[in-house]
Amino acid sequence: MTLNEGESVKVYIRRVNRVIDYIKANLDGDLSLDRLSGVANFSKYYFHRIFKAVMGENVNAYVGRLRAERSAFMLLYNPSKSITSIAYDVGFSSPSVYSREFKSFYKLPPSKWRKIKNSNICKVESNFSKELHQPEFYIHFSETKPIWRNHMTQNIELNIEVREMPEIPIAYVRHHGAYDPFDKQLFQSLFQKLMSWAVPLNLFKPPQTKAMTIYSGGHPDTTEPDKLTVDVAISLAGVVNVKGDIGVRSIPAGQYAVVSLVDATMEESGKAWETLFNDWLPHSGYQPGDGAYYINHQNDPEQHPQKLYTLEMYLPVKPL
Repeated sequence: MTLNEGESVKVYIRRVNRVIDYIKANLDGDLSLDRLSGVANFSKYYFHRIFKAVMGENVNAYVGRLRAERSAFMLLYNPSKSITSIAYDVGFSSPSVYSREFKSFYKLPPSKWRKIKNSNICKVESNFSKELHQPEFYIHFSETKPIWRNHMTQNIELNIEVREMPEIPIAYVRHHGAYDPFDKQLFQSLFQKLMSWAVPLNLFKPPQTKAMTIYSGGHPDTTEPDKLTVDVAISLAGVVNVKGDIGVRSIPAGQYAVVSLVDATMEESGKAWETLFNDWLPHSGYQPGDGAYYINHQNDPEQHPQKLYTLEMYLPVKPL
C-alpha cells in the first residue's frame, strides 16, 4: 500500500515520538546515532535531518537540553543530592561538562542557579507562611498504609498517599510546544483524535480503560514553553497495532504519590498540583522519581451538571 503525503507525515511523527520516549527513559544510557536511528527505523544517514524537521532542533541539542532540564528539576526537588551525582544521573560524562552545558541553557552554573532558586522559594514561603500548612500524617489502620492530609484552602483538604503502581501500557497522541493547561479546546481535540482511532477498534471500555493526560516533556519551572510536550492517552489491555501519529509505550511501574479529587473545578485541580509539589513534597521524605506525572480522568466534566472534574493525580516518587 502506498501512503499519501498526510499519512507519511504521521508515520514520521510517530517514529520520532518513539525516539523521544526512548531518550527520556534512557538519558544515562546509549543514545548513539546507531541506537536512535534503529529505534526510529530510519537510515542513520538521514535520521538527523528527519528528527530536526519534526522537532525543530537536532537530536544532539535535544538530548543536551533534556539532560539539563532533568538536572534542573532535580536541583529544585532533590535538595540533598549533590551536583556531581546529578550530573552523572542525567547522563553527562563529567561534572565539568555538565556545568558548561547547564550554563549554556540557564546562564548560570548549577550551584548558583540552585541557590538562587531555593532562595526565591524560601521568600515565597515566608511571604505566604500563613497560607501554607505542613501536611498532617496519619496511618489508615484498616489498610495499614500512610496518608498525608494537606489543607489546600480553607474549605478543601487533600488526602495524599503513596501507591505501588504496575506498569501501564498506553496508546497516546502528543502535543509538542506551548500550551495552556486550561485550554479545553486543545485537549478535547487531542482526545477526539485518539478516540476516533480507539473506539472503532473496541479499545476504550471504561471504567477498565483509563483515560489520561500525561505531562510527558519538561516542567514549567525548568523548560521553555515552546519545548513542552503533553500527551493524552488511554491504557491498553494488550498489544495493538497503531497508525498515523498515534504512539504506544508504557508508564513505568513504581511508587507514585496519588491525590484524588471529586467534583473539583479546573482551578482547584491546578492548585492541587501546586500543593503536591510545593507543600507535600518537601515534608514527605520523598523526592520526584523518574518518569512523567499524569492525571487519570474518572469522569467527563462536560457531562457533569456543573462541569466539575473527578480525577486522580500521579507523581512518581522515590525515597530521599
